[in-house]
Amino acid sequence: MQRCCPTLRFLLVLALGAPVGSRPLRAQTSDQQASIVKLLHSGSEAMHNGNPAAAESIFQQVIAAAPSLSDGYLGLGLTQLQEGKTDEASRALKRATDLNPKLPGAHMFLGIAQYRMGQLDLAKTSLGGEIALSPDNTEALTWLGVVEIEAGHPERATDPLDHAAALSPKDANILYYSGRAHSLVAENFYKQLYELDPDSALVHRALAESLSASGQPEKAIAEYEVAIRKQPNNADLYEFLGEANQKVSRNDAAAKAYQQAMQLNPSSVVALYGLGSMKVLAGKPEEGVPLLRKAEALHARPAPTDFYLGLGLAQLGQTAEAVHWLEQSLANQPSPFIEQSAYYQLARAYQKLDRKDDAQQALLQLQKLKAEEAKSITHAGKGADSSPVPSIVTPQP
Repeated sequence: MQRCCPTLRFLLVLALGAPVGSRPLRAQTSDQQASIVKLLHSGSEAMHNGNPAAAESIFQQVIAAAPSLSDGYLGLGLTQLQEGKTDEASRALKRATDLNPKLPGAHMFLGIAQYRMGQLDLAKTSLGGEIALSPDNTEALTWLGVVEIEAGHPERATDPLDHAAALSPKDANILYYSGRAHSLVAENFYKQLYELDPDSALVHRALAESLSASGQPEKAIAEYEVAIRKQPNNADLYEFLGEANQKVSRNDAAAKAYQQAMQLNPSSVVALYGLGSMKVLAGKPEEGVPLLRKAEALHARPAPTDFYLGLGLAQLGQTAEAVHWLEQSLANQPSPFIEQSAYYQLARAYQKLDRKDDAQQALLQLQKLKAEEAKSITHAGKGADSSPVPSIVTPQP
């Protein structure tokens, strides 16, 4: 959301002489037209240079010279919005949309001004108008989501925010608001669930999941155990309990939970993978490998399942097949931990198979990954105190 907004780019193009928006200038003489275009250019440059006061004065001159030119009102509204003159900005931007309903950006910035004035219904209408003109405008989609959240309708915010996230999957600002909207929707459903029966197994399960997500595994385990007492034949609950215990290294309790899950559901992928990987890590590959084979056949998470299956087979001395599964784990978008571990184990396995060149390549790849990891950590540390530059198109929490 820190990009230069499309409207500013549009104004700059216009100022350089593009024919867009030229119709209201036809009544002007050529000298007058050139003067107005020059003013638009100067106003755009002043905005780009962070001087909204100067830009406001220039766009006022544009309006005086060409009172029917929507671009002049758009530029004026943008500068006033940036200066915090929200009421004035709203009037200028409304005039811009009246003069040219298809002017790029005008509806969006009018919506932002209306949002800041607490006119949420009007803001939604304006932002919707911008999206109708440009369905993939991530700024407008994000702002619509923000307004819907503020209006108390997070369920209406999820669609535009999810659309924006799909268009810009690495935009932290969009991801934050999308996550917030979904979280609020979930909270509303959980509240309704609690009101139906505050002591139901589902309520305790929901509470456990929330506690687990917030980094409180001990409390989560306690809630899962309460839920199980109320629904002792629910295999899913034992899976969750097993995972929760495994996170805090309660391996015996985790194994017991996984075993109970498999008794209730022999095809429990979570339990097969969880118990199988634990057995391999505990040095019991003869017990873990059969479980992991079943998990792999049932399409468990491929990268970690393949890795632990390969590791177990390597422990059993079945090196050639171990290499196959370790290589498979690398082909299935592994996590950084699994990726590094797989290359380490492959280097050892290749050595045993006398594949020296492959072993060397695996070690080189492992060194490269570790170097990139160290560089990333160092870079993150140096940037810990930096803050993004505020932007007029960036919603503020």
